[in-house]
Amino acid sequence: MHQTSATPQNRFSRYLFQGWVILSFSFGSAGVLADWARVGDEQGTSLNYFVDMQSVKQTGPMSIYRQVTVLIQGPALKSQSLGSTISLNEYDCMTGKLRVLQTTGFTQPWGNGDKLPLSSSPSKANDWQVLPETPLGQQTLNMLCPSGKDD
Repeated sequence: MHQTSATPQNRFSRYLFQGWVILSFSFGSAGVLADWARVGDEQGTSLNYFVDMQSVKQTGPMSIYRQVTVLIQGPALKSQSLGSTISLNEYDCMTGKLRVLQTTGFTQPWGNGDKLPLSSSPSKANDWQVLPETPLGQQTLNMLCPSGKDD
């Protein structure tokens, strides 16, 4: 009886595929693959702000908007039973305004754990707002629109 053994190349392909499947399942949360850049701390609230520079997209008329994924975490969120929040923010480089397109809460830091519903604010969603007095304001606008305005 002739027994065929797997060639080293076939075994390698099988192990590579199994590793890919395991890796795919282990990266199921939102924050794992992001390249978070810290933008600062808000004094007095113990919040840490991060933006995912890999997520930055130019949008809007003449590409004057910048969309970016933002992570906020810190002890101040624990009072809301949150470990972190991840939101999609859009900045208008011409007028220096911000709008939050969507926000998701998580039970653990870095966008890990279970997703939590967040209460909606009384203001209309997607409305342009004046930049906040936090690192997500002028500091983030300057990172996304280096001159403060888009040429």
